[in-house]
Amino acid sequence: MEPKKSESSFSYGVGALAVLVISIGLAAVIYSINIIPFDLLNLPAWIFGPLGVYTLFYAFFNRKDPVYYLVWGAVMTCVGVVSATYAVVPPPLILGILLIVVAVIGIAAYKRSK
Repeated sequence: MEPKKSESSFSYGVGALAVLVISIGLAAVIYSINIIPFDLLNLPAWIFGPLGVYTLFYAFFNRKDPVYYLVWGAVMTCVGVVSATYAVVPPPLILGILLIVVAVIGIAAYKRSK
């Protein structure tokens, strides 16, 4: 019988699930008491926005694959921002910024590995 590994911190999935449940619960409360009007196109912002920000923070504390979590955190945050601001800010602007950020992350990771 092998001894159990003692982890000092929880895995990505546990935190991501907690952030997702809190975000959807907050959206349900805000929409049910009519603080903001319901718009179906804003739902991805409630899911991907907080999850993307959590993933970005997780990337800074994860020692295994920080670049992986940085890129996916940037992509999810961008999807959330596009969904939340599609009526005010043109989506190609935000997607262009995302491409620049992903390229900078890639160059930094490449420089760091050499």
